[in-house]
Amino acid sequence: MAFDLKTPNYLLSIESNIWIFAVFGFACKYLNKPSKALSYLSQAAYPIYILHMVFMFLAAVLILPLEMPVFAKFVMVIAFTTVGSFILYELLIKRIGFLRPLFGLKTRSVLELSVKY
Repeated sequence: MAFDLKTPNYLLSIESNIWIFAVFGFACKYLNKPSKALSYLSQAAYPIYILHMVFMFLAAVLILPLEMPVFAKFVMVIAFTTVGSFILYELLIKRIGFLRPLFGLKTRSVLELSVKY
């Protein structure tokens, strides 16, 4: 490095907190609107949270023994976990009535089903 600058730890922690507050401020200003994506992700948050550990373990068992760079393994594990969790949520948990309460979702009423389809 050209410069060997040392910052006291208390200044580093203050700067880190300011960056976090800035990100929260921009998110509050620009992302605080109702949308279909926000509604979908809000409903999917808890089931995805429950499912992601299963897919992360499965990805670790399948991907980590492979001979490839560590960064590639990291990206593959994240992609496998994300895609697997969302697919299982979308295809099974969201559509099968008796699974919904097991993952913290409300059961669908007959009226809601008739309007949806």
